[in-house]
Amino acid sequence: MNTLRQLVKLSLIFLIFISCGSSERVITDEGKIYNVDGKAIKKNGVNVSSELDASQKEKIDDLLNQKEEQEKAEAKRQKELEKAIETQEKIENDAKERQRELKSQLDALQDKIRNRQNARDDYAKIKKRFVEQQKELEKLKSNGQLSSIELKEWEAKLKKLEVEAEKAQQKLNKF
Repeated sequence: MNTLRQLVKLSLIFLIFISCGSSERVITDEGKIYNVDGKAIKKNGVNVSSELDASQKEKIDDLLNQKEEQEKAEAKRQKELEKAIETQEKIENDAKERQRELKSQLDALQDKIRNRQNARDDYAKIKKRFVEQQKELEKLKSNGQLSSIELKEWEAKLKKLEVEAEKAQQKLNKF
């Protein structure tokens, strides 16, 4: 886009230099080429102003005015297009920025969902392990296979798992 803008600006500058020149080239409907320099009309570098009648001079002058009006209209249209390009570039840049913001929000949401799922999975694993260990302890207790020392070890183990389960549940509740 910047290259296009530079090309358009260079074209505009070129048109200005051409139109600001001291003489203008006019081509009549008959294909004759004249250079108009102020009031002097030249053909092939020779002043032919005195040889032309009033209608020919007026025709050349009208063609010159048409050419100048056309160049002005083209320059105006060129400025309009440049402005439209700038406006479009701004819209595109704003859209890209908004897209980046939305992508960032989406990524954050996906991270939150993933973290919540991981926390839910972690809690479920720990809770399952706690329940299994609790059943195992009850089974051993009912069979009378535990000494008092082993019972204390099992209770400490269960307490540790219970604390882990509580922490996992708190982490899950954050989401």
